[in-house]
Amino acid sequence: MIRIILTAGLGLLISCKEHSNTLVENQAQASVATPAAIEAKDTFKTGIIMPQVALRADASQSFTLYLPSKYSESTKLPVIIFFDPHGDGGVPINLYSTLAEKHGYILMASNSSKNGMNFEQTNTIANNLVDEAKTRFGVDENKITFCGFSGGAKVALLSGSNNSAISTIIYCGAVTNVNPTNPLTLFGFAGTKDMNYTDVVSFEWGLKNATIPHYLIEWKGKHEFPTADIFNDAFVFLTTGKIENYAKKQVTISPQKVAEEQGNKQDLYQALQSQDLNWWKKKIAELNAKKKADAMNERLLGFVSLACYSISNNLLQQNNIEPLGKILAIYKLADPDNTDCDKFYAQYNEKLKMQLQKN
Repeated sequence: MIRIILTAGLGLLISCKEHSNTLVENQAQASVATPAAIEAKDTFKTGIIMPQVALRADASQSFTLYLPSKYSESTKLPVIIFFDPHGDGGVPINLYSTLAEKHGYILMASNSSKNGMNFEQTNTIANNLVDEAKTRFGVDENKITFCGFSGGAKVALLSGSNNSAISTIIYCGAVTNVNPTNPLTLFGFAGTKDMNYTDVVSFEWGLKNATIPHYLIEWKGKHEFPTADIFNDAFVFLTTGKIENYAKKQVTISPQKVAEEQGNKQDLYQALQSQDLNWWKKKIAELNAKKKADAMNERLLGFVSLACYSISNNLLQQNNIEPLGKILAIYKLADPDNTDCDKFYAQYNEKLKMQLQKN
């Protein structure tokens, strides 16, 4: 048994707040099928995106599907199974369907697995998708890949490391502790503007003495699925086992800077409890002023936003609104355009109104 235990740090407070505008860049290149019931003969058109395909084993679960033009019932093609943190399978499929057509891959993406579920739930969904791929599409069983972004990356890592059918796990923008029970390959993407960048880098460095193959590509992106031009390296690797110019695509940050950033994250998280709003106004202004000179400051702003999201969500669930006002004010300062913050404010104001009515 291969055993790897890794600690990912504060970045495990994962929640994807928004998808990049690049998510629709491939929609013009691929026809999108109108959601419809699966035909009785269970036949699918190729070269189009099918947004809602119900699982045979459990019709309450569904996935987005793309079959390349070269697909046929007798052709054994490789498959990539995706996990999006919001359960929106259309996000990765719309991004990568053109690449799948080019390289001859089946793409499946869960519409059911999402943030907030426990491991038992997401693991069942993941295993169901593997069974679906094997029995329904006759895939090449030696080339089944899991891929996830943010909370979906955690699903891919946790479920994939315990499923002997998975040959490769691709993780983007998040990591978690893994203990693989079968041989596999790990392939990561770390965005230099992603608040979890140093967590992903530390994860890769922790694999230094591991016996399994592992790779990490750095790219100039934020907390999102990599753009298609960047993700093409994953398709090439899955097909050829090689990464073109890999030496130039590895991480550039030093261990000293990683340690500094991780320490700053710890301090900022503690400051959410200990510092008042005036302190935060000055701190966020400082981070904004320095972010162009050093990407670490932009990542720290993203971390504050992420931490505020997690804390706000928990406080609302606990109906503990007394400390929520300050957290939401910090959230708005750190990430003024974030729509989740606006939604939380609406819930907060509604709870305040109800509390006043009771009094």
